[in-house]
Amino acid sequence: MNPHSRLGANFLRSHPAAAARVLEDFPADNAAQYLAVASPLTARDVIEHFTPGFAASCLSAIEPQAAGQIFSQLPADLQIMLLRQLDQLKRESLLSALRTDLATSIRQRLPYPEGTAGALMEAPLASVQEELTVRDAVKRIKRIRRGMKFYVYAANATGQLTGVMTLHELISAPSAASIGEVMHRHIISLSPAQSMLTVFNSPYWLEYHALPVTDENNILLGVIPQKSMRRFQETSFHAGAVSNGLGTFITVGELFAVTAGQLLATLIAAGIAMTYRDPRG
Repeated sequence: MNPHSRLGANFLRSHPAAAARVLEDFPADNAAQYLAVASPLTARDVIEHFTPGFAASCLSAIEPQAAGQIFSQLPADLQIMLLRQLDQLKRESLLSALRTDLATSIRQRLPYPEGTAGALMEAPLASVQEELTVRDAVKRIKRIRRGMKFYVYAANATGQLTGVMTLHELISAPSAASIGEVMHRHIISLSPAQSMLTVFNSPYWLEYHALPVTDENNILLGVIPQKSMRRFQETSFHAGAVSNGLGTFITVGELFAVTAGQLLATLIAAGIAMTYRDPRG
């Protein structure tokens, strides 16, 4: 990596929002070069500040395996949003680079319209069969390396949601008891067709950190964690602030970001020039 690219990568990591504003002034292929050499977490932080169309174009310009690593780090709702920006061929190329379980979960959410609970839900990783013993259920949950595990959901043999408990309740229960004996049977769930505004305004967020999503047959489809609601709130607030013309307060930090962003633009331009310089001089 040349010095210009190295400095640019450091700026991506330190100021992702400002870097995103600068990168969107360049062709997606050029911006993708900087995302490709950054860590997946840094690239994720920058992409979250892109417009969806530009973010999707950047991911398409990155080698599929590297793009898949970045994509895996993105919030569930943004993953669906970006995939909908891609044509079928590019979408399949990106999905094929993901872990099988993640790709399967995303394919299940894609048919639901944007702005619905079904499009936002995440895979119900912490779910167990109600006939399992507590001991076996704990072993299964311990094997899960990622995802929200505050609640453990129970399902019957046909996949219908039958109960719920907190992880603490599961660990504290008698190890020989069955899940069906210790779970709570009163469950609040969402429909995948519910609008995000309806989901956001649900009073049950005052009681629960996550809510399950079930279909008309009570089959457990996914889970919406409270963090997704916070993201929805932040997005709605910013959109409202812009549309209502409330104005922008420029802080000292933002002024610095603008100045540093100009530096990044210069570095990117220099890096591109070095990459594509005519060898004949």
